[in-house]
Amino acid sequence: MAEDRPGPQPGSPGARKIAEAHRGSHEHDLEGGFAANPTLAREAGRKGGEAVKRKYGSQFYKEIGKKGGETVKLERGSEFYAEIGRRGGEMRSARLKERLAREENTTRRSA
Repeated sequence: MAEDRPGPQPGSPGARKIAEAHRGSHEHDLEGGFAANPTLAREAGRKGGEAVKRKYGSQFYKEIGKKGGETVKLERGSEFYAEIGRRGGEMRSARLKERLAREENTTRRSA
């Protein structure tokens, strides 16, 4: 199919030359693009997500999430989920302890 398209083949020296010639020629390139503007990246992601939701429905996200979860389970095993759950619980506990310690210090200072 690619042979039917005009222009150089993707990844070829000709394609790289064209891409290099265009690099920096757009306003978003001059601003640094997504890497330089996380707000721009978030907004693009939000709009893309909304467009996908309109086109495929919210059930689409449930289906791809389930498919991805099943793939991870096959690749890494159910122990992986147990491990990340344990780590998440440990982090939550540590943050709670830190918050309580800060609140206790604040209470002592104001008393």
